[in-house]
Amino acid sequence: MIRGREWTGFEAAALQEAMRQPIRQFAAMLGVETTTVNNWRSGLSAVKPRSEKQEILDTTYAQRTTAEDRARFDQILAEGEAAWRARHPKPARKQRVAIAVDEPTGSDPGGEPTMVPAASSPDRGSAEFGAKLAEADDFSGLVTDIETAFWAAGNVTDNGPLRPMSALLTASRAVTRLNMAGEYTTLALLVGPLITDLYRYTRDGNEGDQRIAWDVLTQVAFDTSVVMRARGRLAEAWTAARAAEDAARTIESRPGVAAAAFVSSQVLLARPASAKAALDRAETTAALAGARAQTANEVQAVGMLHLQASLATAATGGDPRDHLEHAAEYAARLDRSITADHSTVIANTTFGSSNVALWKMSVAMEADEPDTVLDLASKLKPQTLPTPGRAAQYWVEVGRAAASRRAHEIALDAFLRAESIAPEHVRNIDTVQEVVAKMMLEAKRSLTAGDLGNLAQRVGVAVV
Repeated sequence: MIRGREWTGFEAAALQEAMRQPIRQFAAMLGVETTTVNNWRSGLSAVKPRSEKQEILDTTYAQRTTAEDRARFDQILAEGEAAWRARHPKPARKQRVAIAVDEPTGSDPGGEPTMVPAASSPDRGSAEFGAKLAEADDFSGLVTDIETAFWAAGNVTDNGPLRPMSALLTASRAVTRLNMAGEYTTLALLVGPLITDLYRYTRDGNEGDQRIAWDVLTQVAFDTSVVMRARGRLAEAWTAARAAEDAARTIESRPGVAAAAFVSSQVLLARPASAKAALDRAETTAALAGARAQTANEVQAVGMLHLQASLATAATGGDPRDHLEHAAEYAARLDRSITADHSTVIANTTFGSSNVALWKMSVAMEADEPDTVLDLASKLKPQTLPTPGRAAQYWVEVGRAAASRRAHEIALDAFLRAESIAPEHVRNIDTVQEVVAKMMLEAKRSLTAGDLGNLAQRVGVAVV
């Protein structure tokens, strides 16, 4: 014990605050789950980290803190838990409306899900869904159910009546829409039961329903992987990506295999040590799938792979222009009205010319070219982007570029615009948390004591 006594949850939380690190960044540095850090912050002195965590905290304190960090740490401990709680109040529980997904009426197989109070829905899980939605404080508590659904693959203890396949199709459209809007917690409430029911159809359904179930499962697992990665749950994101690939290969779905490779590459790129593997996965699959891409669904999937390959290329120090040019070519093919394959739900409708332009901004930021980012931003209208999540990402890239030039007022305005469009998505982006933390150290007090400080609290950056 470096400090002569065991760590408490409060002291661990004080160390995180003293080091001015976002929760996720602090957890990554320690090599623990974000839920572990959240548990310390919730329990404070009432909890004690386990012995292996005690050693990690000792090592971090001894080797990674500066003299200023230790001074802040001592000050936080001297002020006590009450002062810490006053700086970090628990967010008020939001009043939510349950989402019940009704079957489309009439003969339209592409009907939109209806937003209605859960109590009025005929869906078998609507009451339970509404209760869960009202109780859900955060995303983390829902991850276990989703992970278990993938593990069990339909072989579950509670095997009540299956919902009609038409209801599962409509639910899958709702999942995709929530993913595109960045409403991840609401999505997480839907996908666990949906994954289980789809797997049950692959086991017990007739031949036609089995194929549909594998097809829908590919898309749902794809969306789940995107969301898990966005929330920093990389192991679960990888599980979902593997499930998407297995489902796609079962029915020999070309767009499905390409989509699964895209999310697999995204997960791999989230860790520096696997960046080359991320590039290889995207490049290899794009080359194989591109030669046979005919339908709009296939063109979308291959185009997204080239965009992902461009980002991975920039991250590994290469020249991303070839992949960006290929992506633009595929987007141009879509503009020429290639026929969509309506026999599958697997599609990525975010792909197109405007999204290619947005990815160019992200790639330029990855290459540390903020002036290029801002120049590209001046030529792209965010309202032309296909989804709220994409529009929010536009402002995130503007904010990152402005912050790198120490234009803090412009950066803050951009981040606030992004947050207003897709709050849950933006508040959980690692790079946003890192940039806001740096801005809190660099910006003038009129910002840090006002809107910037408030934003820092919302994205999980400790404010001292």
